[in-house]
Amino acid sequence: MGPERIRQTIRLAGLWLLVSVLLSGLAYWQAQRTVAQDLARQLQVELPSRLSLALQSRFGDDTVSDLVAEKLGKDLQSLPVDGPLNLVEQCQLHVLQLEAEQHRAAAGVISVPWSLGSEPRFVQLQLTCDFRWGWLLGSQSLLALMAILSIALLPHPMSINHRQRMRRLVEAGIAPGNARQRAAQLSDRAMAWFDCALRADDMDGEKALAAAVCEDSLVFDCRQRRVIVHGIPVALAKTPFFYFLWYARQRQYGDGWYRNPPVNRPDRDAAASLITLMEAHGGHNKSINDLKEHGLRAKTLDQNRNKIRDELITVLGEDLAAPYLFASERDLKSGRYRYRLLLDARQIEFIT
Repeated sequence: MGPERIRQTIRLAGLWLLVSVLLSGLAYWQAQRTVAQDLARQLQVELPSRLSLALQSRFGDDTVSDLVAEKLGKDLQSLPVDGPLNLVEQCQLHVLQLEAEQHRAAAGVISVPWSLGSEPRFVQLQLTCDFRWGWLLGSQSLLALMAILSIALLPHPMSINHRQRMRRLVEAGIAPGNARQRAAQLSDRAMAWFDCALRADDMDGEKALAAAVCEDSLVFDCRQRRVIVHGIPVALAKTPFFYFLWYARQRQYGDGWYRNPPVNRPDRDAAASLITLMEAHGGHNKSINDLKEHGLRAKTLDQNRNKIRDELITVLGEDLAAPYLFASERDLKSGRYRYRLLLDARQIEFIT
């Protein structure tokens, strides 16, 4: 399991715990509220008549009131509760006041109206309930898990950017189902490669999509004397192609750096390796003869690097072409520059 998958699992577990706590609290509050409402309705039917009979003869006698309150409290000490989820096991009601005046009842207090003659009175009862905590927490945790899984499985709504990418893929000939899936996976840079590939010769939507999602790579097709950059074929003139190929060969061996030769002393050994490449793969006779006669000169290297740069930027654009161009460093001792391809040697291939 990768780090991103682990982080996602931790986030989902935290969300599940939070939702479980919220649902459990809500279920607790709702169950107690429902029980209080049901008991209040029952007591409003039965309790007033019983109180009236018990107190009508000696209403002012505190002893009688206390006895009635005590008897009523014993009768209400244990109340079985029925419910669809059986979250509450049983409840108790304790008499707070028999003759309370009307006011807003506090939490957990049931206020039942009754009257003696024309004067209204209220019985205040304190409600306490015993919950089946295991069932309450377990049922709400399961409900939270089902809710999170249902949300996770729902298709995510597409953003404006996602819809635009999907439309571009479909217009290029990608099947809508595949386009929807790919649009969610492609980065902005991948879409830039896709658009670039569509402009290339012989590249349909499927080939352009394959180029967009491939890894950075630079392939030298020596048979057709062309380079394939990130899956996109780029035609180069013969001589710049061979200089590009020569720098790529340098990258395959050692650190890949080559310092420009002095202006007054061309490099004959480097010229020989370039001549070998050109003769093996059909290079221009004029370029071959120039190297044989004059050797490899700094001016010729600079000219061909510039041609390579200009052609890649023309086809790919400056941003996409940048990783496939040259790094440069100046030798402080000699004052001359050295160059090598930016791309790693493992990302360079040759077709011969």
